[in-house]
Amino acid sequence: MSHKLNKEQKQAVEYTNGPLLIVAGAGTGKTTVVTKKIAYLIEKGLATPENILALTFTDKAAYEMQERVDELVDVGYTDMQISTFHAFCQAILKEYALDIGLPGNFKLLTETDVWLLVRKNLAKFNLDYYRPLGNPTQHIHELIKHFSKCKDELVTAEEYLEYAKEIHLSSRPQQSGVERSLKVSNKKDSSTVARNDNGGVGEIDEDEKDRLTEIAGAYHTYNQLLLDNEVLDFGDLIFYTLKLLEKRPQILKSITDRFKYILIDEFQDVNFSQYKLVQKITGEQNQLTVVGDDDQSIYAFRGANVQNILRFKKDFKNTKEIVLTKNYRSGQKILDLAYDSIQNNNPNRLEVELKINKKLKSEVSQKGEIIHSHHSTLDQEIGFVVQEIKRLKEINKEVVWDDFAILIRANSHAENFTNVLEKNGIPNEFLAASGLYKQPIVLDCINFLKIIEDNSESASIYRLLQLPFFNFSAMDMQNLSYNRKKKSISFYWALKFVDQLKLSTHGSEVVDKLLKLINQGMEENKRLKPTEILVNFLDSSGYNEYLINQENEGDRFVIRQIYQLKQFFEYIKRYEDNNPGTTVVDFIEHFNFLIESGEQGSMQQLNDTADSVNIITTHRSKGMEYKYVFIVNLVEDRFPSRRKGKGIEIPSELLKEDLLDTDIHFEEERRLFYVAITRAKEKLYLTSASDYGGVRKKKISRFLDEIGYKADTNITPEKNHILKPADKIKESKGKFVYQIPKAFSISQIKTYLTCPYQYKLQYILNIPQKGKGVFSYGSTMHNTLEKFYQKIQELNTIKQDSLFGLPADTTKTKLSDNKIKVPTLDELLKLYEENWINDWYSDEKQRKDYFAKGKETLMAYYKKHEGNWTVPVSLEGYFKISIEGNLINGRIDRIDQTKEGLQIIDYKTGKGKDKLSTDDKDQLLLYQIATSELAQYRNIGEVKKLTYYYLDKDLSELDFIGKDKQIENFKIKITKAIENIKAGKFDACSNFGCKYCAFKDICEKK
Repeated sequence: MSHKLNKEQKQAVEYTNGPLLIVAGAGTGKTTVVTKKIAYLIEKGLATPENILALTFTDKAAYEMQERVDELVDVGYTDMQISTFHAFCQAILKEYALDIGLPGNFKLLTETDVWLLVRKNLAKFNLDYYRPLGNPTQHIHELIKHFSKCKDELVTAEEYLEYAKEIHLSSRPQQSGVERSLKVSNKKDSSTVARNDNGGVGEIDEDEKDRLTEIAGAYHTYNQLLLDNEVLDFGDLIFYTLKLLEKRPQILKSITDRFKYILIDEFQDVNFSQYKLVQKITGEQNQLTVVGDDDQSIYAFRGANVQNILRFKKDFKNTKEIVLTKNYRSGQKILDLAYDSIQNNNPNRLEVELKINKKLKSEVSQKGEIIHSHHSTLDQEIGFVVQEIKRLKEINKEVVWDDFAILIRANSHAENFTNVLEKNGIPNEFLAASGLYKQPIVLDCINFLKIIEDNSESASIYRLLQLPFFNFSAMDMQNLSYNRKKKSISFYWALKFVDQLKLSTHGSEVVDKLLKLINQGMEENKRLKPTEILVNFLDSSGYNEYLINQENEGDRFVIRQIYQLKQFFEYIKRYEDNNPGTTVVDFIEHFNFLIESGEQGSMQQLNDTADSVNIITTHRSKGMEYKYVFIVNLVEDRFPSRRKGKGIEIPSELLKEDLLDTDIHFEEERRLFYVAITRAKEKLYLTSASDYGGVRKKKISRFLDEIGYKADTNITPEKNHILKPADKIKESKGKFVYQIPKAFSISQIKTYLTCPYQYKLQYILNIPQKGKGVFSYGSTMHNTLEKFYQKIQELNTIKQDSLFGLPADTTKTKLSDNKIKVPTLDELLKLYEENWINDWYSDEKQRKDYFAKGKETLMAYYKKHEGNWTVPVSLEGYFKISIEGNLINGRIDRIDQTKEGLQIIDYKTGKGKDKLSTDDKDQLLLYQIATSELAQYRNIGEVKKLTYYYLDKDLSELDFIGKDKQIENFKIKITKAIENIKAGKFDACSNFGCKYCAFKDICEKK
């Protein structure tokens, strides 16, 4: 491992003698250092995987770090804790919520969910200043952001109320510097702070005092509203975790004892509360490593404060610092330009604070090239960018479209570039962070639900008739619209008079089909959830078949649609889970409120756009790299962006951290420019123009001026660079690179072995599929028994480390059967009702039959085990192991400690078998391999029995133990399957299982 690291990287990986600050410049391999340090700690026996805590800021970053660690670590593990700050704190609060007075079953709300909750309960807030009569909901977003900032700054509602009270009672001059920061249209704008001749702050006027009292009260009401509804917002997670650790030292000790090594990535992005959390969980015995680069701190808008990394060495004594300056990405000229620019942020940089050298040294052969191109108009600037992309592609046949990136400062700047690229046949992908709800396939789904809720929604029917696979002609649409207007009826009723319309034969068939789909949806709405109704619509309408056929043709647009559909279904499913009994009416009302709130829907982008030019905001470009980078629109008010209002500011007396006394906005914008420059590997283009459509000409960006570029460079007002139609590039369909999982479950592998094409549709493309009542029933029974045995663990004070799912060591505790405390039968049946999943039953009779069957089975189960209960070692224990270099993960239903050794139990809700086939044994063989590997360092015994427990009327069991030859053959089988998956072999196969496949109606082999 170490021979691949340079001297400084190796030193950072192997240092374990106290706090360590790694200053890692752009492209210097910081993620490599963090992941290899984790691997080093495990390989050297300094820690087990469960003793290591690695925190970062986004799910994507945590996932990528986990993937890289998995590639380096050979040993299996139950749960290595690599997560975001918020996920880490959520896990702690889920375990210890009651210890701090929080609801134990709290739900976490997104910012939009919070907006909806406040809007619904706006009458409970005593608002005047922040509730204009003309638009009562106008300031909800700003209030929520303010409350979030308060929590990031660890300002309590009690502190805020006390401060407001003191302000009201005091008539003496204040030194607060409080200023009104949000102007409200229906309030007279009066001076809130009278400054004296010495520049100090005079007495605050009554209007401002009232405003402070109002907002302090609103903050208190807001927090109580969350608790009353048993929900938390994201700010609560760290806020309450810190409270918990301060009030419950024994819980803090359990965490500091657990995590011997703590690593924080992107430390420059921590806010005040996150910084305090790191301080709190780092005891004297804990080894803390933080990695960051102050020059890449670009998230002030979400609370990050670069001051935190600047003061790290002052707060953590005896900190060793290691500076990584060897860059493995960019040419030296590009790095020099970035360095020259960022020098303008001195002295507020680590380089000055710590007196270190942060100048990056390129380790690549190319020197790098920089071109500044200034133009008269935005059109000419865009034309130059497009022309240059085409030219570079033509002169180097090895270059692919994905080698190009156009970096924009704001989402709104993308459309001009995407339009010109599209017109010229150049494939492109705008990597937007939001806009899911505006995507065509999502709008199609929403409009189908709307017409189910209200059949007078003519616009919805019009959209559905335009679905590409219907091929409804313009003439038929004209006839339908004419007759609708003539009869003064809605589109829905016009469809019912199809026999009277002059439609083509095909048009009549389409209308008849759509009418049946709508009526079917209306009928299903009486008993099914929105997700079930939509799946049936996509399947019955032919939408799924259309998507799959177009995907097979390599249609990029459809491939994106499939991915967007998956995200939309995930959103609806979360809503349904959080709101049991959701109907279409409920969801459409909720969705309308979403749109009212300004929510556009977050989007996760495909990584596999191997043949598309990337258009991306500078913020989202962090962590990425491209051969050719175009930083565009480099003019004042675009990049740097115009300074925005700060919203509702927190009174300075309430702040607990020191703020830099400097022009924070332009320093952050300059850091963003630095990040943009350092994305380029070989060639960097800086483009600007004088005319962007406004009355005034734009000034060239100060960032260009600082490094010597002027507005008259290469200006070509007479030349239009936009490609002519004759020069268009013929866009081929292009090959799609599938996102193959990094780790596999046994169920995924079994699906592939059954039919590779089914695997592709289900696990690669994630095509929505119809469920089955039997699966809902199976999940219900599993969940019920898991909760039941959890209660047994709790009653007997023997439980796994439920914070992160580690198996408990019960070998030290011996309980005879008559001493084991067990919940009553009534409690078991209550758990069954609470965990009942009502989805996908074909009708009410089937649902009732399964419900009764489950109740009878559990009653029989309880009776059978009376006087013979066990306390499990592990429930739903997670594992990840490597087999022949392939990562396999899963969860084991239950592990018991018997006199002979460990017994692994897997529940089955199907009919019991007399004998197990080779394939039947696969799942438990994997569990045997995983548990045996983990038992080596968990000291929990040897696996002696594998059991399938059939939750049927006979409650039968089948036991076996895997032999060496069986295990060897099993490993060979799954290794070959995974190799074929990675090779993209997804041909359909005809076999006896086809009639049970959810995709049988759209399969290419049907």
